[in-house]
Amino acid sequence: MTTQRAKLKNPTTKELKALERYVVPYSNSSGDVKFHLTYPNNYWVAMSNLGFQAVYDILARDSRVQIERGFLPEDFDSEKVAATKWRSFENNNLLGDCDILGFSLSFETDYPHLLKVLNNQGLLFGSWQEREEAARESKFRFPILIAGGTAVTLNPEPVADMLDVIVIGEAEELLPEFVDVYHKAKCEGWSREELLRALAQIEGVYVPRFYHPHYNDDGTMDRYEAPDSVPSRPRRRFVKDLSKFKTHSRILTPETEFKDMFLTETGRGCEMGCRFCVAGYIYRPIRKRNEETLQDTVQVGLEQSEAIGFVGASVSSHKAIAKLAQTVAEKGGRASLSSIMSQKVTRALAASISESEYKTVSLAPEAGSDRLRRAAGKRVVNEQVINAARELAEAGIRGFKLYFIVGLPTETEEDIDAIAQLAIAVRDAVTEISRPSGKMAWVSLSVNPFIPKASTPFQWEPMLDPKTLEQKIERLRKRVLKVPNLEFRFEPPKESYFQGLLSRGDRRVGKLLMEAEVRGESWKWLMKRTDREILAGVPPVDFYVSRRIEFSELLPWEVVDSLIPKSLLEREAMRAHNGEDWVQPAAPGYERIEEDEEQVAQDVGV
Repeated sequence: MTTQRAKLKNPTTKELKALERYVVPYSNSSGDVKFHLTYPNNYWVAMSNLGFQAVYDILARDSRVQIERGFLPEDFDSEKVAATKWRSFENNNLLGDCDILGFSLSFETDYPHLLKVLNNQGLLFGSWQEREEAARESKFRFPILIAGGTAVTLNPEPVADMLDVIVIGEAEELLPEFVDVYHKAKCEGWSREELLRALAQIEGVYVPRFYHPHYNDDGTMDRYEAPDSVPSRPRRRFVKDLSKFKTHSRILTPETEFKDMFLTETGRGCEMGCRFCVAGYIYRPIRKRNEETLQDTVQVGLEQSEAIGFVGASVSSHKAIAKLAQTVAEKGGRASLSSIMSQKVTRALAASISESEYKTVSLAPEAGSDRLRRAAGKRVVNEQVINAARELAEAGIRGFKLYFIVGLPTETEEDIDAIAQLAIAVRDAVTEISRPSGKMAWVSLSVNPFIPKASTPFQWEPMLDPKTLEQKIERLRKRVLKVPNLEFRFEPPKESYFQGLLSRGDRRVGKLLMEAEVRGESWKWLMKRTDREILAGVPPVDFYVSRRIEFSELLPWEVVDSLIPKSLLEREAMRAHNGEDWVQPAAPGYERIEEDEEQVAQDVGV
C-alpha cells in the first residue's frame, strides 16, 4: 500500500483538528464516564492505526462515555517537552484526569512510550500495591489503567504490573460490557477492588493483580497463582461474526501514513498459517466479512475519499476482492490492497488494481528458497512469486515491495543468497515487461530479522544475536548493491533484538523497562549488556531472546488462554525441523491449516 509524507512540520493541535474529517459525526460529549483513549506514539502513527480508530468509534457511540484522544507530542523525547504535562487532543485536559485511561498497544515497541505517558502523568508505579496506595492518598480522580491491542493479546506480561486491566482479544463486544460494569460501579460507589473483581469476570478481561507469578531458581516460570474468585486463565475474546461490525476509517486526515485514504478491514486471520506469523494463529478462527457488508462500506468510503484501502492479513484471499476493487475503479476511485499473496494473483485482480491507478504493490515471499519457505510454513514457491510479479507488471504495476526475513529457523548461507537471487529474478522480470512503456519498474527489497512471537509455532525458537544478523544482512547487501532498479532496506538488528525481549518477556522485563524510564534512558541502554544482569533477580536479556525454550517449560503468556491448542503449535514447530510429513504422535492429523480450522472452531466453541 503506498504511503504519503506529512504535509505539516511539527503541526499544532489546532492545525491537526482543522484537517480532520469525520466519516460519521459524533455528538456525544456529555457522558459521565470520562475515557481518555491514548495511543502511545505521535498523531501520525496513531491515526494511521485502524484498530485505534475502531475502538474510538465504539466508545464515541456510547452515550455513557465522554471520549477524548491522547497522543504523544512530536518531540516527546526532548527534555523540555517531557517536563510538560501532556494533555488530551479534544479538550486539552490532562491525560490522567479521567475515570479510565486507556491505551492501544499494537506493537511491543510502544511499551517504553506507555511508561513514558504514565510517568509524565504521575501514574507510573512498579506494582499494583503501590498504585492502590497512591489511589487511596489521591485527593483527585485516580483513573483505572487499561490497555488492549495485538501486542498485549499475544503477551501481556511485560506491562502487566503497570496496568489495572488488559483486554485479551477483540474489543467490539467486550468494550460495551466493560462500560456496563464500570458505569454501574461508579453509580453505586464500588471500591476499586470490587470493580476490578467484577471486570475480571468478563470474558477477554485480564486483571494482572489477581495472578501471581512464581519462578524457578534457573529463571524459568514455575506457576501462576490466582484466587478462586477469578477465572484460572482469562480467555481470548473474539467476534464470531465480523460482518456485524464495520471496521473502517472513522476520521480522515492527510496527516497519516495513508493520507486521506479510507481504510476498510476485509477480515481477520490468515489461512496460510506461516509458523513465524501472528496473524495465522492469534486471529483464529479465520473470519471474512461478507461481500454485501464490504460493498456497503465501499459506498460509504467513496462518499468521503477517492482512495479505498482494503486491509487485513490475507486481503487477496477474499473471494470478492477483485470485484470490490473493480467496483472502486468503476466509480472513479482508487483501490489499494495492504498486501497480496503471490499465489492469489489473477489477471482480474491485477487489472482491477492497475485500473485504480495504484502502481505499487507489496509481496511477501519471506524466504528466498522454496525449502526454507516450506520449513517456515509459507506455501508459495519462487515460480509463483515471479509469475505474480509478471502478471502485475503486465497490468501496469511499476512499483514492487518485496518483504523477506533473515534468521529464520533452519536458515543456511545458501538461503541468504537465494533472497538476492529471487529479488533479482523479480526485478529482471518486471523491468523487461515495463521497458517498452518507457516507465521502468523498480523493486524495493525490505529485510527484517526473525523475531519469535508468542502463540506461534516458532515461539520456542531462539533469535540470532545482532552481530550474526548484521553479518547475514551485509552478505545480502553485497549481492544486490549494484543491481539497477533494486533498492535495499533493512531493520537494524539491535532494534529487532529489543522487540524479541518484549515479545517473550515476563513481568521481570517490565522492571527493566521501568528502570530505563526512571533513569531517563532509551531501549538502547538495555541492549548494551544483553549477557549480564541489569537488575538483581532479573535474568539477562539473552535469557529471554536467544535461548531455545523447551516445550515442557511454562511460558509467561500462558497466564491467559489464547484458544490455540499447544499441541498444534508443538507439532508445527517440529514439522519445521523434520519436514511436512512429520506428525506429532500426541496430536495426529492436521495435514493442513484449513483442516485445523474445524478443530480450532470446536475448541473455541464456534
